[in-house]
Amino acid sequence: MKDNKKSLSENQPDYEGILDDLYSLQKNLLPSSANTNEHSSVELPEESSDEDIDSLEIPILTQSLDEEIDSVHQARKVFDEAQHHLFDKADAQSAVDDAKINAIVNKLMVRMRPKMEQLLREKIRAKVIERFNREN
Repeated sequence: MKDNKKSLSENQPDYEGILDDLYSLQKNLLPSSANTNEHSSVELPEESSDEDIDSLEIPILTQSLDEEIDSVHQARKVFDEAQHHLFDKADAQSAVDDAKINAIVNKLMVRMRPKMEQLLREKIRAKVIERFNREN
């Protein structure tokens, strides 16, 4: 029974130790002048429950996380605007390209029409001859 309790306590994280590590990390990250002022206003609670741990916020980490999220949102906004600008340009160019393509196709059709008609005529003639031979 003691072994079972021991293994359960070993599997659960040490919340007090984690909080101590976070506060020491925060202390090391703050500049020395702000370190004394910040540490006096932020103290480690004597007793903490699961609810306290879930709502725990460390000001310097929260602030840097918010700044990072804002910079990612700003970068996405710039990317989206650039993408829309690029696609709007592509649509305008595609209209010009379609006109050029149609002009080229028309010129090729004019040049190739006699050869295509001759090939088509020969194919039709071969089919007609084949059908007559089958019927006879």
